[in-house]
Amino acid sequence: MNIKLDKLRSFVLVADEGNLTRAANRRHTTPSAVSEHLRQLEDHFGLTLFERNTRGMALTAAGRKLLAPARQALMQVAELDEIARALRCEQPEPLSFALNAPPEYLKVDQLLRSVARDLPEIALELATSSSFVIRDQVKAGELDMGYAYGDYVDDQLLGLRLAPIRVSVVGPLEGSRERFPASFAERRALPWIWPSGHCPLATMLPDILGGGREQANNISSSIDELSTLSMIRAGLGYGLVEHELASHWADRGSVRVYDEPRLSISLSLLVRRDRADEPAIAAVIKLVKSLWQDVTLATPVTAENMS
Repeated sequence: MNIKLDKLRSFVLVADEGNLTRAANRRHTTPSAVSEHLRQLEDHFGLTLFERNTRGMALTAAGRKLLAPARQALMQVAELDEIARALRCEQPEPLSFALNAPPEYLKVDQLLRSVARDLPEIALELATSSSFVIRDQVKAGELDMGYAYGDYVDDQLLGLRLAPIRVSVVGPLEGSRERFPASFAERRALPWIWPSGHCPLATMLPDILGGGREQANNISSSIDELSTLSMIRAGLGYGLVEHELASHWADRGSVRVYDEPRLSISLSLLVRRDRADEPAIAAVIKLVKSLWQDVTLATPVTAENMS
């Protein structure tokens, strides 16, 4: 049987007060509860700790010998609590974490709550950028880790594939076709906003159009999806955008999202290979993987493997 701290506290308070009622008031409980604590403590030790007299409660010889060690035990527990509080207040280790899409599409709320609950020694510092910029900055050590679209094979960079992210062809609301053309020739004839050459989405367009940028009616280029959406909304042309983001704009009556062709690209977590085993980074990697573990991992769909 372990000695419970609340019983030791009752013992010390009764010794100090010499009275059950006053000790109970200090403990914010009842005299009967304090009396039960003393009975259980006496049963545990096999000793009588107090003698009752007309003035209240008086320590026995055994009680007097146990009082000092009991005080010391309570003081050590209080010191332990104080050290723990101080440790919780220590400056957590900052880790820079980059987002390549709006936070609501990347489980960022869940990530921050999980870090605060499970990894209080770590403070995530969030930044937003494009996948190719995040890739270069993680590789250069300017960022600790970040999300990026695409699959990565690199001697210096570890790309942990998390989930397939749906990508859609998006067109202007006014003047665009009801259905996306089936033939490559018709598709190439449409005005296109081409992603930056470094953007992973740029690798998908040749499969959709049956030709590269040189063969397409390329009217502009864009460095990120929000810029692409702004240009589409202005009626400049068609582009590729992450489906959830595009659907949000479509629900506001700003753009038209096409159901076909159905496309997807991998969402990956990027870290440097030589840092992946650092305790803080390894802990965040494990947490991120757990957040995405229920999302089915599938081969990204392109025009080459569409049914």
